[in-house]
Amino acid sequence: MPAVLFLAVFILLHNDTAAQGTAIGQWRLHLPSTNIIALAETPQSLIGATPYALIRYDRADNSIELFDKVKGLSDFGITSLAHAPARDLLIVGYENGNIDIIKDRQVINIPDLRMATVMGSKRINRIHAAADKAYLACDFGIIELDLNRYLINDTYYIGSQGGQLKVYDLAISASHFYAATSEGLRVAGLDAPNLADYRNWQHAMITGMPGEQVTLAALHQGRVIINLSNQQGDFLYYYDGMGWQLFDPFSENYAVYRKSNIRSSQGYLLISTRHWIDIFDGDLAFVRRVQHYPDGGVRSQDAIFDREQLLWIGDEAEGLVREHPDRTYEFIRLPGPRTANAFALGSNSGRLWVAPGNISRGGSNAWNQDGIFIFDRGKWSSYSRWSVDQLIDVWDIIRIRPDPSNPDRAYAASWSSGLLEINTSGVEKRHDHTNSTLRRRFEIDDFTRVGGVAIDRRKNVWVTNSQVQRPLSVMKPDGQWLSFPGSPHMAPNQVVGNIMIDQSDQKWVILHQGGGIFLFRENNLDSDNDFQARRLTTQHGLPSNEVYSLAADHNGYIWVGTAEGVAVFYSPARAFTGEAFNAQRIVVDQDGFGGYLFDDETIQAIVVDGSNKKWFATARSGAFLLSADARETILHFNANNSPMPSNNVLDISIMEHTGEVFFATDKGVVSYRAMATAGGTTHSDVLAYPNPVRPGYNGYIAIRGLVTNAFVKITDIAGNLVFETVAEGGQAVWNGQDLSGRRPGSGVYLVFSTNSDGTETMVTKILFIN
Repeated sequence: MPAVLFLAVFILLHNDTAAQGTAIGQWRLHLPSTNIIALAETPQSLIGATPYALIRYDRADNSIELFDKVKGLSDFGITSLAHAPARDLLIVGYENGNIDIIKDRQVINIPDLRMATVMGSKRINRIHAAADKAYLACDFGIIELDLNRYLINDTYYIGSQGGQLKVYDLAISASHFYAATSEGLRVAGLDAPNLADYRNWQHAMITGMPGEQVTLAALHQGRVIINLSNQQGDFLYYYDGMGWQLFDPFSENYAVYRKSNIRSSQGYLLISTRHWIDIFDGDLAFVRRVQHYPDGGVRSQDAIFDREQLLWIGDEAEGLVREHPDRTYEFIRLPGPRTANAFALGSNSGRLWVAPGNISRGGSNAWNQDGIFIFDRGKWSSYSRWSVDQLIDVWDIIRIRPDPSNPDRAYAASWSSGLLEINTSGVEKRHDHTNSTLRRRFEIDDFTRVGGVAIDRRKNVWVTNSQVQRPLSVMKPDGQWLSFPGSPHMAPNQVVGNIMIDQSDQKWVILHQGGGIFLFRENNLDSDNDFQARRLTTQHGLPSNEVYSLAADHNGYIWVGTAEGVAVFYSPARAFTGEAFNAQRIVVDQDGFGGYLFDDETIQAIVVDGSNKKWFATARSGAFLLSADARETILHFNANNSPMPSNNVLDISIMEHTGEVFFATDKGVVSYRAMATAGGTTHSDVLAYPNPVRPGYNGYIAIRGLVTNAFVKITDIAGNLVFETVAEGGQAVWNGQDLSGRRPGSGVYLVFSTNSDGTETMVTKILFIN
C-alpha cells in the first residue's frame, strides 16, 4: 500500500467515532428511567418496566440494557410485566391493550385486543403467568392467553349478567381463581366447566359492607392475601380456610397507607407503599421495614427477592434499586430526563434545553415544578426546586430560548415568576416585577406571567408579559428595561404567548384565546412610545384567529400555524408601509382534489431546517417534514409508523450542526437524525460519518460542515465519479452506492465540495472496508 494511502487509512480508522453521532434515519428516545412500575426476574437478569421501556440488568456481567420501541417493543404505555418460567418468556401489557411477548430477544406482538372493538378502556392491569397460559387482568375483564401459540384463547366477562368489570389483579390457588375487581372479590373454582361464564364467578363478601373494591391479590404460602380499598384506606385480608381475616400487623392504623403492590417472593410477603416496603415471612410474622435510602424515602411500586435473596425495588422516583447484603443501595438508571414532561424546546451548540411546564387553553397554570431539563453531549441534567433555591417558588417554565451569543446561557419564560436567566451552573438571575418592567397580572397582582422570549441581532432580549397593560418588554444589553403598551390592539387581560423576530426586526406575538397576532416594530429603543403596531386576524388572511405557532424561513417568509391549518405572509416587510398585506393559504393536492394545507389540523410548532424545508408539529397527526414550499410531503411520523410516543406533538427543535430533530410530545421527547443541517458561507469542521464505512453497514453516509447547498462529487482515487449530489443545507447525504447502484469496493474515496460560483471549496476522504 502506498505510504500516503496507508497514512490516510490509519487516520480514518482512528477517527473519533463518538463524534460521528447517531446515523441518519435513526431514532433516539429521551424518556425517564426513574419510574419503575413493575419487576420480573428471569434466569439471567432482573427486568424493570417503566411506562416507556424495559431496563434489563444482567447479573452475570452487571451490564444494563434498554429495550424500547426503537429496539423492538411495539408500543409505549407499559402497564404490566410478567415472566413465564415454564416458557422462559416475558409478557408485556400496555395501556391500550397491546401485548408483547419477548422470547430469545425476539418480540412477538399480539395486537388482537388493541384492535378489538371493546367499549371503554383496554388497559392491562396485571399479568399472571401459569404453565402454558397467561391470564391478563384488564379494565373490562380477564384475557386468557395461549403461550404456545401466542393467541388469545378467550375473554372472561365476569360482571353482572356477563357485563364488563374492571379487574385489577389475579391470584390462583390450588383450587380457586381469585379476581380483584372494582366491585369486590370474584372467586371461581379451577374445575369450573367454563370460566368465561360469569355464573361460575361468585362474589366473595369480605366485610359485608357495600361498595368495597379489591385492588390487589396474591397467593403466599397457601394463603390468599388481598387488599380491600375504600374511602377509609387500604385494608389487607387473608383467607384462613374458614373466612377472611383482617391482617393488621401493627398497632398503628395500617390501613391509612395506600398499598401499591403485594407480592410473594422467595418465601417472603412484600407489601409496597409510597412510603416503605414491609417484609413478612411465611407465617406472616414481621421481618423488617425498608423505608429510607441515603438521600430520600422509598416510593415502591413493586418489590421482589431474587434467587440470591437480594431485594430489588421498583421505585417511582429512583428507578430500579438493588439492596446489597450490607443494606446499601445501588440505583440502576439510564440517561434520560427526570420526567417525561416537555412543553417547549430550544437548542444551540449541541445542547438541548427542555421547558417541562404547561398552561391550559384558557391560560391557567398546570403547577409544574420540574424546572428545566438539559441534554448535553449524551447526558441529561436538570435544575429544579430541589436543586436550585431560586426555583422554589417558580411554576410552569413554558418557553426556553438559548442565547445565540453565549451557548452556555438561556432565557426561560415562567408562567408564574417572570423571566429566568439560566447558565450551565444554575439560575444566574431572575427578572420579575421587582427588578424589571415585567408586571404581575392586571388588577389581580398575583403572577408575573411570561409567555415567550426572543433575542434580536443587537442582543436585545424581548419578552411577552401576559394580562398586563404593557405586554411587551425588552431588556437591552446594558441590562436596562423598556416596556410597550398593547392598547388599542389588545385589552389588559389579554393572554399573550410566544414571540418571533423576523429578518426586518419586526416582532410577531401570538395572542391566545382567538386574539390572532400582535405585530410590532420599534423605531428606536430610546423611548417607549416611538413604535408601530397592528393586529392581524382572519381579516388579513389567517385561517383562524386561534394562532399557535410562528416561523420565519430562509427567504424571510412568515409561516403561521393555527387551529385550522397554515398561512404564509410572503411580504412581511410591507406590514407597515400601507401596501396590501395578507397571508396566503397553500393549496395542495388531496386525492386528486385541491385543498388547503393542514386544513383540519392544529399546527402547534413550525421549524425550518437547514435546507429551508419545514417541520410541522400537529396536535393529532404527529409531525410532518414538507418541502420548502410545503407542497410535497417528505416525511410523516406518528405513533403507528415510528417510535413517536404520541400524535400530539407540542414543539420541535433541530440541532443545527447535526440535523438531529427533537420532538416534544405530551408523552415525552424523542429525536430523529434527519438529512439537513445548517450551512454556512464557508466550510467549517467538515466531518464524514460513519467513517470508516465497515462491512455490513447499509445506511446513509453523511458529510456535514459544508457551505450552504454545496455541490458535492465523490470519486475514487483515480478520479472516477462515484456519486454526486447537492447538500441539504450544510450536509450532503450518500446512500453508499455508486452510479450503477452497487456498493463500492474497499478503498479511500475523495469528497469534493464547492459553492455555486466555485470560490469556496473543500476535499475530504471516506474509507470503505468490505
